[in-house]
Amino acid sequence: MDDEIIGIVPNMKKSKMLGLSYDSFTLVATPDTTIFAKITSDMLKQVVKESRDQAKAEGKGFFGQWGAQIKGSARYAERYARMSAQAALAECPANFAIPNSSISSIKVKKKSSSDDDEIQITWHVTLQHNSGKLNLRTDFDPKGHLQAIYGSRVK
Repeated sequence: MDDEIIGIVPNMKKSKMLGLSYDSFTLVATPDTTIFAKITSDMLKQVVKESRDQAKAEGKGFFGQWGAQIKGSARYAERYARMSAQAALAECPANFAIPNSSISSIKVKKKSSSDDDEIQITWHVTLQHNSGKLNLRTDFDPKGHLQAIYGSRVK
């Protein structure tokens, strides 16, 4: 496996149990392979704790620490830029990889739903590969990130 990481797409959610819950993944791409690195609650708790502790060490008060926690969890995926692809794949037993050569197309669709006064916008990503398809969703438009990695396969 080529270890050079060429792209990271955070906060990709894969439905489980009738779509009522989901697992969160960070997509970590190398020239040859796409790794889906599962984000566990323990991992996020550790990032939040480290961010809070660093803010506390910098002399920040409650609100400074709280802000650091939010930023820390939002930037969680950045840690993969400092990891090897092998380390990202081995980090959690639920992590998996797909050869890039097996990916035939990636479709990105914006969907909106509303309840009462609030409109919720999500992007649905369908990754078609030799073994089937992978349906993901995210809260931000990933199309630019995906096109930078997979080029014309992204629709």
